[in-house]
Amino acid sequence: MTPISWISALGAGAILLKLTEALIERFTGKQRREQNAWQQRDREARIRRLLEEYAHLLRRELIDVGYDADEIPAWPRYTITDD
Repeated sequence: MTPISWISALGAGAILLKLTEALIERFTGKQRREQNAWQQRDREARIRRLLEEYAHLLRRELIDVGYDADEIPAWPRYTITDD
């Protein structure tokens, strides 16, 4: 039996194929682009949480100084769309 037959019999061909695909993706920069996209989403989520926290604190301040809670506009609803 030849070495190539042994490799394919052991299923190493699929492993080598995946390894080759991963190396190609790394060299083409796909992994870096995906990582940058996740970092951007994390940054936007942090900013959104800070804005929500500030809005909550501001709402509490207004209530504490005498505004009726019904007079304060509600936080805008998030719309979720599949792009």
